[in-house]
Amino acid sequence: MIIFGKQPVDYVLTHHQDKIKEIYIAKELAKEQFARLKRTKKPLNVLDFKKAQALAHGRNHQGVLLEVNYNPLQDVRDMLDLDTLVVLCGLSDVGNIGAIVRSAYALGAGGVLLTDVKLQASAMEGIMRASAGTLLDMPFCVFPRTLDIINELKMADFTLFGADMAGENIHNFVQRLAQTQSLSQESSNSQKHAIINPLRLRYRKWVLFVGSEGEGLSTKICKKLDTILSVPMANSCDSLNVAHACVILLHRLLEIRG
Repeated sequence: MIIFGKQPVDYVLTHHQDKIKEIYIAKELAKEQFARLKRTKKPLNVLDFKKAQALAHGRNHQGVLLEVNYNPLQDVRDMLDLDTLVVLCGLSDVGNIGAIVRSAYALGAGGVLLTDVKLQASAMEGIMRASAGTLLDMPFCVFPRTLDIINELKMADFTLFGADMAGENIHNFVQRLAQTQSLSQESSNSQKHAIINPLRLRYRKWVLFVGSEGEGLSTKICKKLDTILSVPMANSCDSLNVAHACVILLHRLLEIRG
């Protein structure tokens, strides 16, 4: 995989020099930047403009490209021991996918699955760039069909949440869980029990399903989920960018997970 762009390259140099196979330089660099690349002790190659543009698929490579070892997980079963997952159903915009991966990693989600989509050969490179390199650290799996993994997730004791405008207001959902926790505390004399957060109290493992940019979650998928959640809108707005909506829901769910 070829990585370029200031943030992804910096992330790899800071956290994953072991994954670098080769370094390609396509312009004169500042001494400090060149010295940093040289300290990796990886092969350095100087490319002309055309070759660099070909590797970057015509995008702005900013003079440095890294060839790295990366392969997504091949089996969803490798993720079933995680506590929290995000399933992206039919998302095709690599910018949205990468942004969700980056935010999910930053907020503490366990892993991301991408389903119901056929990726082009260069799509993983786009997701890597949009994730600012965090894809290297976030468990990530591409799976053909959403419906085929739902039963596996349920059998692994996951509670299935979905994101849809027709769902329950996420703030109301959080308040309801907090009230449940408060009642449990009042009826229990155990201090240990009292400090358990509301989401962990009821849902030990959970998944958030998010639908495609245009269509959202299908009716078939929604019917198989346990709870549908929504982000409340103001000022007559009726939708959010899918990445933004996903991050808001994740933040609220992870915030009370503990």
